[in-house]
Amino acid sequence: MRQKVFISHYMPDIGLEMIRQHFEVDYWCGSALSKTEFIARAKDATALVIFMTDFIDAEIIENCSKLKVISSFGKGYDNIDVAACTRQGILVTNNPDDLTASTADLAIALLLALCRNVVSSDAYIRTGKFGGWHPFHFLGSDFHGKTLGLIGFGAIGQAIARRAKGFDVNLYYYDVERKPEAEHILAVQYAPLAKLLANSNFVIIAVNLCENTRHLLSSKEIASLRPGSYLINISRGSTVDEAAVAEALLSGHLRGYAADVFEFEDQVIKQRPDYINEKLLHCTGQTVFTPHIGTGTVDARQQLSVSTAKQLICALKGEKPTGAINYTALMKNTSNASPFFPVT
Repeated sequence: MRQKVFISHYMPDIGLEMIRQHFEVDYWCGSALSKTEFIARAKDATALVIFMTDFIDAEIIENCSKLKVISSFGKGYDNIDVAACTRQGILVTNNPDDLTASTADLAIALLLALCRNVVSSDAYIRTGKFGGWHPFHFLGSDFHGKTLGLIGFGAIGQAIARRAKGFDVNLYYYDVERKPEAEHILAVQYAPLAKLLANSNFVIIAVNLCENTRHLLSSKEIASLRPGSYLINISRGSTVDEAAVAEALLSGHLRGYAADVFEFEDQVIKQRPDYINEKLLHCTGQTVFTPHIGTGTVDARQQLSVSTAKQLICALKGEKPTGAINYTALMKNTSNASPFFPVT
């Protein structure tokens, strides 16, 4: 009997067919399932392919006793209880590289749309009131020649830096780990967070969401931003305090905020808002928002589909996938040894 894989949302055919070649597939591409519905579909599965809107907690894991692999269709995995997976001998995988370029592209797009007033200018044109050039129409800020601060200097942060170099900007980065080789190659200077915030005209957040990065930019850090600066968030909504951002925009301390991610999306945070901060939504001339489309290109989704399939197939063959999240932790506990995770 072939092993069963449950896929919980739409997945491009190219990766779906790769999985079907090896395993029995239960494929759901309708509206989001309730937890009860999810467990009913997943309880007999050996592996899951899950997505951003799924929240895989201890209850789901405990009710799916046959699970060996959970493969995330994306890079972030804050919606998976990795510790509970490790206790149950379940390998968690993600896609470490396939969304990097597309997300970095969007970061630059949001930055430019924000500082050059692209969205509000477009809306004005559509009112029918535009009568031709005017010296004061939608004056924005230049990006070239300014200082860009990157919070987080992993793959996405470095991809943003490579793109930003074409604008002749000065680059700072902050990360919990120094990256000397990348500093040299990209001519980027490390700075403590406080220095980066105080000296940057533009700040882009590109960190994973975890306990230490929730509200990494709270009211205190936002108050220490350079007056008149711009903030762009393409990581997770809960890395910033949206209410504090709204207040900074209303006071004029922060000139603009762009985001592709929002606090209400982060299911791992129990006390999260129901939707985007109302004051923030009303800062229409100072904000640019997109609906979590960092990987929202046909090309990126095709690549993610293939990569997700490869991660899952590799794991179920007993090999170590490139995106293995908790492989080392699993191997430390010899009781987790299985045909899928041979102790080496």
